Amino acid sequence: MLDIHLPHKSIHGFSEFLIHLFTITVGLLIAVQIESCVEWRHHLHLAEEARVALRAEIESNLKDLRGVQPGLKVWRDQIDADLAAMKRIQEHPNDPAAQHTSIAVNSGGVTLDDTAWRTAQSTGALAYMPYEEAERYTNIYQAQSNLQAMEDKPMEDVAAILGMIKKFNFDSASSKITAEQAGALAEKFGQMRVHLATGDTLLRIDIENSAAFLENRQPNKDFSFNLK
Repeated sequence: MLDIHLPHKSIHGFSEFLIHLFTITVGLLIAVQIESCVEWRHHLHLAEEARVALRAEIESNLKDLRGVQPGLKVWRDQIDADLAAMKRIQEHPNDPAAQHTSIAVNSGGVTLDDTAWRTAQSTGALAYMPYEEAERYTNIYQAQSNLQAMEDKPMEDVAAILGMIKKFNFDSASSKITAEQAGALAEKFGQMRVHLATGDTLLRIDIENSAAFLENRQPNKDFSFNLK
């Protein structure tokens, strides 16, 4: 807030008026510059606080993301085993060895923080950063959002498979899996396998974006979709 005060004495003559006007103008310019400098320093401080918080959050999330990879590999291997078991039953539904099998239905996920990101958005700190820097944060958290959205798909597959197991009464000791039932289960396991492969790709993208940022390099953008 700028305060402008009237002169304490009467102004005599045009030259005195010009001097007084000049004094007011200079004072206003100095005050505006000081206020702009204070606001600029506040914006710099806000942006720097956001950088520190975002970097810490990205480092923490990266550890969690890397920790998911071994479990995801085990999960995909188990689905491959389930698919192989269903294929044996489809090909040899009356073979006791094929019927003597087990099905493991697993689920999992990762919880990632985004508090620093949401705070940076709400405070407007991103607007006080260079465009390239703000864009990198956006890419990292967008990849994180894509991954977490994809996590719902395998969970839906797990629910569908458990529902089919209950429907087919596989809990009974005398139950036998028919070729048709094995085919229906194989379809759901295959669907889950595709969803996990997609999740694996999104996971690798998220890890690469975060790691590249922390290592101050450009991320690799060549990611292949691998069903193996």
